[in-house]
Amino acid sequence: MSFYTMRWRHRAPLWLAAALCCWVLFRLFEPLLVYSMGWQDLPDQAEPARRWADPAWQVSADQADAALSKARRRLDAPALSAAVMIDGQRVWAGAVGLADLDARRPVDLETRFRLGSSSKAVNGFALGLLMESGRIDIERSIRSYLPELPAAYDPVTTRLAISHRAGVPDYGLCLCFPIWEHRNQRHFNGVREALAVFDQRPLLFTPGEDFKYSSYGANLAGAAIEVAAGRDYGEFITEAVFKPLGMPNSVLDIKSAVDPRRAAFYEVTEGRYKPAEPVDNSIRYPSGGMLSTPSDMLRLGQAWFEGDQLGAATRASLLTVQKLANGKENPQGYALGMRVAEQRKLLDGRLQTRLLSHHGTAVGSTSYFAIYPEYRMVVSVMMNKGQENLDALAPEARRLAEIFLAERLKR
Repeated sequence: MSFYTMRWRHRAPLWLAAALCCWVLFRLFEPLLVYSMGWQDLPDQAEPARRWADPAWQVSADQADAALSKARRRLDAPALSAAVMIDGQRVWAGAVGLADLDARRPVDLETRFRLGSSSKAVNGFALGLLMESGRIDIERSIRSYLPELPAAYDPVTTRLAISHRAGVPDYGLCLCFPIWEHRNQRHFNGVREALAVFDQRPLLFTPGEDFKYSSYGANLAGAAIEVAAGRDYGEFITEAVFKPLGMPNSVLDIKSAVDPRRAAFYEVTEGRYKPAEPVDNSIRYPSGGMLSTPSDMLRLGQAWFEGDQLGAATRASLLTVQKLANGKENPQGYALGMRVAEQRKLLDGRLQTRLLSHHGTAVGSTSYFAIYPEYRMVVSVMMNKGQENLDALAPEARRLAEIFLAERLKR
């Protein structure tokens, strides 16, 4: 045996170990390492658009069309979709741009977008249905519904979990591919299985004493909802929320599902785009793993402030801003699945009204919806572009609200 052969045999295990280590590191940090690859110039768009308008609101609808097109260009969004409800009726819906850039597929009013954290408003409404029927007690320890949780969760209630006051940690790092949990690619067979991602981590503070926005806290509440409902979480949401409210285009974002209505999702920066990294949203169905359309979200928004699904007492409980142990309201005005602002100025301060809202960011998608109960108005806006700015679509929703409110005041 030659000297070189002997040296290779001696070093081969080291080379193999080094290669394996490099492969593992690459997989762990893959999204970061390939971030600079695959970018393309955004194509020029001929503004393919779809719209529906109530003839009685034609003037405002035309203004909303123009505002939506300007917003899509300003935001560099491949597609932007929105809808407005007044007095319990949809008065306008519009969609502009491309749902799929590579296939040149235009967006339409039934194109589904990822809701991101706006899913928490669906989760909160589902909780309200169980409260209304007496099937859940939100003051009981969460372990009465989920006994597999560690003893540290004894003081955590469903109320604390869904209002971000339980001390539950949010997304972190993991020994998984990739290393960032918010880019999860693992599949979980149900919301209770997904709790194992975080339930052994220590709570961040004594439950009730502080506020920490946590998608995992909403997942915890979603698991309690599943147990109290006595059926699979997705099945309950579909049968108890989506179908009764008339939300046919709202579903869980199941990675393996063949869904021609689902938009393609993108990262966009400085006029260039790339497809968003693949993710499996089974890690966060209750907190950020749903698909919907603006028109569907109008129905959810309406149900939050009126309708026979919830009684007055339940609705008031859901929409009460939750306080910390020291008696102060939490810093985000968060209730049970919805943010509440008692006074929000519109139309250069001519109007002051109550606002219920939630925004959502997801991998490759952004959503926002706003409810103005005094005017029985709901506005929902979505785009297939990821966004770090949580309130990126709030100004667009406000502009649309003001267009229709101005005409409503004239009447």
